[in-house]
Amino acid sequence: MPVEDDAAAGPRKVSRYSLDPRVSAFPSLREFLRVTLRPFDPIGPYLYDIISATHEAAKNAVVHNPDSDLSVEVVCRVMPDSVVVEVNDRGSGFDARSLPPSRPEPEALAGRGMFIIYSLMDEVETRSGKAGTSVRMMKRFTPSPS
Repeated sequence: MPVEDDAAAGPRKVSRYSLDPRVSAFPSLREFLRVTLRPFDPIGPYLYDIISATHEAAKNAVVHNPDSDLSVEVVCRVMPDSVVVEVNDRGSGFDARSLPPSRPEPEALAGRGMFIIYSLMDEVETRSGKAGTSVRMMKRFTPSPS
């Protein structure tokens, strides 16, 4: 399902983050998202979902590109009624035709990341090819009355 920004209203905030391609860098990504999103009261109930989904997308970008020393780019857009997060890597890509994912077996040791992302976010769009992968996720919320 395509993720579309509310272009007419425009973003309330756009933040960018370059993540070092190491698992040890994930706490700083989570803090970046907390600091970026916490000032927007209507996002509060969805903060954990957004952070968790973004963490999973970034983890996939790092873990599935172990030889890459290129940063993973994260762009977070706070829109009037949603948050859109895009995670981009420059890895070798994957076959996105298998998406959305099916529920993994409870005993499976891997394969939960995309399922978690699709479960937590309202819309997910994935593009993947030789130049890398982009995972764009949207979480809708009820805006505060102005």
